[in-house]
Amino acid sequence: TPTITRLILFDFLSKISICNSLIFYFKIEILILQQALFILVLKIKNANKPIIWYNIKSIYTEGVFIMGLKILKNFKKNIYWRINKYSLSKSQNMRYIIKSRIETMDKLLEGHSISRYGDGELSLIYKKKKNGINYQEDNIEMRKRLAEILKSDLGNHIVGIPGPLIKVDDLTLGEAYFWSKYYYTNKKNLNKFLSKTKVYYDQMISRFYLPYTDKSDCELVVEKLKQLFKDREVLIVEGENTRFGLGNELLLLAKKVKRILCPPKNAYKIYNKILERIELEDKKKLILLALGPTATVLAYDLAKEGYQAVDIGHMDIEYEWYLRKADRKIDIENKAVNEVSGVVDKEIKDRELKAIYESQIIDRISLD
Repeated sequence: TPTITRLILFDFLSKISICNSLIFYFKIEILILQQALFILVLKIKNANKPIIWYNIKSIYTEGVFIMGLKILKNFKKNIYWRINKYSLSKSQNMRYIIKSRIETMDKLLEGHSISRYGDGELSLIYKKKKNGINYQEDNIEMRKRLAEILKSDLGNHIVGIPGPLIKVDDLTLGEAYFWSKYYYTNKKNLNKFLSKTKVYYDQMISRFYLPYTDKSDCELVVEKLKQLFKDREVLIVEGENTRFGLGNELLLLAKKVKRILCPPKNAYKIYNKILERIELEDKKKLILLALGPTATVLAYDLAKEGYQAVDIGHMDIEYEWYLRKADRKIDIENKAVNEVSGVVDKEIKDRELKAIYESQIIDRISLD
């Protein structure tokens, strides 16, 4: 089966040296080019022949070509990963200073706010994604603010960037491939916008479970997260259908939970409107922000005003996956999981749960 074939291939690739990997890679690339030329010639030569004859003659060749492309794609990822692991193990200096997930949680427990940068937020800064990301279109002002905050040095605020930029040996193979490729294909831009001397924290606190092979600190991350909410009045500023903490015990220890609902897409269009609404609330409240790149900027501006604001991201969904011991990203009832089901409307079928949720909503802010 395709799954077994991939596993055999990955096992083989993980056992050969980087040098042999490169040789194997170029041999596959040459084979694919040969197959592509052969298919082109075959189509030209037999343009006027019956379709059935052509299909019988070419089906194997095209099958080999497509399989070769898939192998090549996976092989490129493997090369990035192997070179990255080797580079990280031999380097005397750290690429960037990034504190651990536990150290990041401890800073939040001390009262710091956090702005988190995932691959989406980082890419938005240097226009890698010209059309923005799934739930946020490109915005010049937003890019400027994201770049500014990345280099900021506010006493009560920390900046989170991906820990996998400096450590991949504790990641699942797919995640290790992704982050290794991301680093090398974006290295020039990353070094342009990230400081080598600034102390960053790990934005992966919101991705504490699925990406890792070593899940030994998951329980501690969850425990510290619940302590952050304990006896606090929590205000959640989130997109419609996000429903952070609904139906689980994540917010059980909170003194009170209220919500301001915002647009699930392109929330930055009404940034000032959202900021001004939050600023009407008591500064003693803990502000949780789940609004993509808009949350990254909000956390900084609110910290300047004396709030503790946490760009919380997908942490609630990750907690749901953790509770279910999921081995892949799965959809969650009552909540929008944009990486699985997309940004969609979901009805809360449980009447009691729906009543609780609706009682927590104190305001709605729309794009109108």
